[in-house]
Amino acid sequence: MFTPNILDIATKNVVTVTQEDTIYRAIELMYQEKHRDVIILPNKNRQYSIFTVNDLVKLKSQDIDFDTQLKNIKFNTITAVLETTSVTDAIAYVSPEVSCLCVVDNDNCLKGFVSYFDLLSSIDPNLMLEKRVIGEIMLSTHLKYANMNISTLDILSQMDKLSDCIVLKDDENNAKGIITTKDVVEIFGEQKDLSKPISEYMSYPIQTINSTTPISTALEFVQSKHFKRLIVEDFDGEILGQITQEELLARIYSKWADVMRSNDTQLHKINRVLKDRATKYEELSTIDNLTGIFNRLMFEKELKSEIERVHRYKTQSFSLAILDIDNFKRVNDTYGHIEGDNVLKQLVLEVKSHLRSTDIFSRWGGEEFVIILPLTNVEKAKMTIENIRQKVSSAIFSKIGTVTCSFGLTEFNENDTFHSVIIRADEAMYIAKTSGKNRVEVLVS
Repeated sequence: MFTPNILDIATKNVVTVTQEDTIYRAIELMYQEKHRDVIILPNKNRQYSIFTVNDLVKLKSQDIDFDTQLKNIKFNTITAVLETTSVTDAIAYVSPEVSCLCVVDNDNCLKGFVSYFDLLSSIDPNLMLEKRVIGEIMLSTHLKYANMNISTLDILSQMDKLSDCIVLKDDENNAKGIITTKDVVEIFGEQKDLSKPISEYMSYPIQTINSTTPISTALEFVQSKHFKRLIVEDFDGEILGQITQEELLARIYSKWADVMRSNDTQLHKINRVLKDRATKYEELSTIDNLTGIFNRLMFEKELKSEIERVHRYKTQSFSLAILDIDNFKRVNDTYGHIEGDNVLKQLVLEVKSHLRSTDIFSRWGGEEFVIILPLTNVEKAKMTIENIRQKVSSAIFSKIGTVTCSFGLTEFNENDTFHSVIIRADEAMYIAKTSGKNRVEVLVS
């Protein structure tokens, strides 16, 4: 079976913005190009990142000025793969956390963008499931409901990473419409009045799919409609819940693994990679499934709480550290992603053993972690972080040997915002990276 290179299946016409562009410019492009996300080009050879509708809603709820430059907000980064990478090898990067890839050349210039559905369709269209139905694999029945007469601003404040769509009902509790990320882009792109009821901007009627629909038909439907999810109903037209693209992928990965066991050498290789990465899809929670520590969602909640505590009670401030594993891509490329995951888990154990019970340790994403040190000035925090750096660099990681990390450290001050303190710690970490790695850099305002 022939599998193409990643560039062969990539979308070449990618919507991009620069770090110097504003949030509003990103919204304009999302609306004009009818995209739910925009790629943020890196400065100073840093990583690519992505601005999504979820980010847009979050920034609005935080009252962030849309004239703010994107460089002043820390967004999720995107894994970049070389254009010569085969689709077979690219699958190894896909997980519930990594749902898209940037395709770059040897100079790290963007050549295209690949989603998980691009990868899905390129392997073997014959594996689209014909016999199993949607009702059998619907892992999540969770759906958020609201009255259609509530103001648009109130509805948007209820949308987050866990609920990026809301079913809207009338006063008789009948489902009349839905608000999705696509609608959110239009609302902000056209600068709609957020005080008006959401019924003026909702999509209607709700497009549903019956629970007895074959999975293959459901896949064709979701791809043709460019939906992020399917709303599933029973024979009586009652809404049962939703199934997301990620849930579809998780089940298809498992099916691939079963089918490919009996195929040729190349299929066996794909099967091995898929089996490594295809764990059961789980709904996002406050815990990172791989490492067992807090995830980014919980970190953001804890950071907001710390900021509120400092402002409300005028108590001692806190310090914030960001750490990034040095040369982690080399670990994955050399030893494989399973060993890479083992490194992440052992690293977490090493770091946790040197933190206080009151410190907040979270995984930001990929090989990047964040630490909040409450009631700790930057001088004391540096002693703690330097101790962690030394312990990590002297630890022996099974099959890998030694691993080092670069740390950025800062202290929150009364003029800081949620985003400014993160950006400053991130900038300090970048200085550590460009100054030789395996070091702690401090930036204070």
